[in-house]
Amino acid sequence: MNRSLSLLAAFFSLVGCAKDVLSLFNLAPNRISTLVFFGPYCLLIGYLIFRSTFLPRILGVLMALAGFGWLTFLPPLANHLSTYLKALGFLAEASLMLWLLVKGVNVQRWQEQASAAGKRRFAAHRA
Repeated sequence: MNRSLSLLAAFFSLVGCAKDVLSLFNLAPNRISTLVFFGPYCLLIGYLIFRSTFLPRILGVLMALAGFGWLTFLPPLANHLSTYLKALGFLAEASLMLWLLVKGVNVQRWQEQASAAGKRRFAAHRA
């Protein structure tokens, strides 16, 4: 859907994963929560899924809500909302995972969008 947003989401995910790996060896700053990186990742993925036509929009909405949930996971709110935020995150992630495992993406729509995007890029380079 949007290469730049997709790369940004991958960057947030990569930094979050790197922070987790460094934490295993006590090399990462403990004051920074991995959710600082995972929240924006979920928001971006949710937006990209919502804008696409090859996955159900409800999956994008769930992922975006999970991203907002992770971003609000601050100490004052976490005490009251912790269980609900974790449940929402689990629901969103599990729904996306199961959909991709069972149904996958609509390949025809994927190819149509890829073709249309390629034509737009070609036209932009010629102009």
